[in-house]
Amino acid sequence: MTRIRKLPAVDPNNWGPWSAARFQSEAARDGFLRSVAETQDEGWAAQAMPNEGLAAQVRWRPQRFLGLNDIAYAHGGRIVVTMVRRGSL
Repeated sequence: MTRIRKLPAVDPNNWGPWSAARFQSEAARDGFLRSVAETQDEGWAAQAMPNEGLAAQVRWRPQRFLGLNDIAYAHGGRIVVTMVRRGSL
């Protein structure tokens, strides 16, 4: 018999840490920032990174990464995420 594992409860008010999003041009980054600002209630946030013309800082609530990633991709960008594994295998 196969066990079905339940996903842990998710707190929708819990924000993840800031990550970087890289773009090919400042115009692409600025377009991304405008798009995120228009849809900020969707569970994500972004801001320009100081001293980095081609990057933005991004963060998201649980289960909202893919939507934010789609917006970044549409503007020619990519989100750089550091993966951390907790616990033992």
